[in-house]
Amino acid sequence: FSGLKAFIMTHIGGICFLIALAMLYAQCKSFDFSAISSLPQSSKFIVFALLFFAASAKSAQVPIFTWLPDAMVAPTPVSAYLHAAAMVKAGVYLTARIYLSNPDLSNYCAVLVAVISMLTMIISVILYYFQYDLKKILAYSTIGHLGYILLGVSIGIFGSKTGALGGIFHIINHGFAKGLLFLSVGAIAYVTGSKSIQELGGLSSKFPLLSACFLVGIFSIVGVPPFSGFWSKFMIFTGAFERMNTVVFGVIAILESILAFCWYIFVGHKVFFGTPTQKVVLAKNEIPFSIKFSLVCLLILSLISPLIGYPFVKALSGGF
Repeated sequence: FSGLKAFIMTHIGGICFLIALAMLYAQCKSFDFSAISSLPQSSKFIVFALLFFAASAKSAQVPIFTWLPDAMVAPTPVSAYLHAAAMVKAGVYLTARIYLSNPDLSNYCAVLVAVISMLTMIISVILYYFQYDLKKILAYSTIGHLGYILLGVSIGIFGSKTGALGGIFHIINHGFAKGLLFLSVGAIAYVTGSKSIQELGGLSSKFPLLSACFLVGIFSIVGVPPFSGFWSKFMIFTGAFERMNTVVFGVIAILESILAFCWYIFVGHKVFFGTPTQKVVLAKNEIPFSIKFSLVCLLILSLISPLIGYPFVKALSGGF
């Protein structure tokens, strides 16, 4: 059922994508990203809205977002690949490319992206507090962080280059950190047989590597300095405060970060510290080398991702 739900919801966006392409080609005889600027004003917003709705469905934004948490029934490596990096990033990539290729997008486009992304961030952080399955918590976190990326793009459409670059930068930083978190949860499930925070506790005493990987992932995505998420989030916040008409977005984004930080601190303390639960006491004593190797690689990549992403962001900054 979860696969069918994801198929239907994402393909609703696909239909909107095809309609937008048909309108674009009918009026401009081109599928190029920059062709949107050549559209009449009456059609430009409609095409943009259709493309953005398609991107929102793929990136699990309001209102079509419930497919992503349900898709967490998939094996953890699949979740890490598709739902932290490859699949869900396609929508935000599409929106960012449209923005980069069409600097003359109207404020109506910016408002549309900002409203959807802010609603998604608010709803996802509220739903954090009702989840006890670690993978579902990460799924809602992914939804919220995709909202962060789109918020940065919307701030860019409003006129802040810093905000747009921060959103694009966050694609890289979030991808590595969330991949690390997903595989950490997979490793926890492998050794304990559980992903429920109600059944886990005291893992750090027996599995220090898992604890280090999960905590680095947490600090990265919530934006604790000097971890990777801090740099891209700081650029988004800075961009929001550069213009008076986007200050409220910056305030809401900061509040969302605080709420997410509080819940992740609770989860981290509950799962890794305190008295070991029965699941942890009876856990397998050894983690296979393949799992350790993958975790260590992603741990290193999560720590250095700002160094990986910064050259791309710097190159983009010259294209505005």
